[in-house]
Amino acid sequence: MLIPVEVLKDRFGISPTGILHVGAHLAEERVEYENAGWSALNPIIWIESQIDLAAKLTEVLNPKTNKVINATVWSETGKEMTFHVANNSQSSSLYDLGTHATTYPEIKFSSDRTVTTVRLDEIIRESDDISFINLDIQGAELEALKGLGSRIHKVKWIYSEVNKRSVYEGCAIVGELDDYLKQYSFTRVATRWAYKTGWGDALWIKRSERRSVTKAILIFKVTEILRLIKLVSYQIKHEIKVKFHA
Repeated sequence: MLIPVEVLKDRFGISPTGILHVGAHLAEERVEYENAGWSALNPIIWIESQIDLAAKLTEVLNPKTNKVINATVWSETGKEMTFHVANNSQSSSLYDLGTHATTYPEIKFSSDRTVTTVRLDEIIRESDDISFINLDIQGAELEALKGLGSRIHKVKWIYSEVNKRSVYEGCAIVGELDDYLKQYSFTRVATRWAYKTGWGDALWIKRSERRSVTKAILIFKVTEILRLIKLVSYQIKHEIKVKFHA
């Protein structure tokens, strides 16, 4: 996560009753969730498309505080699709590589699998009481949200990987997520971009929760401007140094 859980908790006051993490991989965020006390009320629901990774998670995670589901989420159930498995596994996606292929030339798709999709509102039960969603599914975030259906009304915070260009071919651009979530009273309040890659992470907060974090939103925006200036300055100095020694 480009924006750490600690920042989400301390700066934006996020304290979920239940967590849904779509695109679990190997549950790298588990320790952050636990340290923040986010797993105390309800088990964290981890959804992972790759069956081998889901099996590993089932073996290592405590079933009392974690629930692992092997599923490929989409806006409709029962659709057969091709899932591209990357050689680093983390970049695996339902979409073909777009600008990702030139930004990270060492990462390639190594195999394909046929998967059958399912909507999130067919996975989540009413009793799960999900208020925080984390989406990390390489371009399919909008389709996953559409599959949430009316369950989105109980959600207060949405954290998602986002793209400002076609990192994956046909993937949703961040503005499309903004437009979709706006109709459910969500506003994007924080965005952190990975430098010169076209992707990043973003946080949306439901309007009813936003008033209490207005100051935090402003501080985060200023922090991001300063961070960007620092990155650009470092890059310029590095390029000058390389050119000088060439």
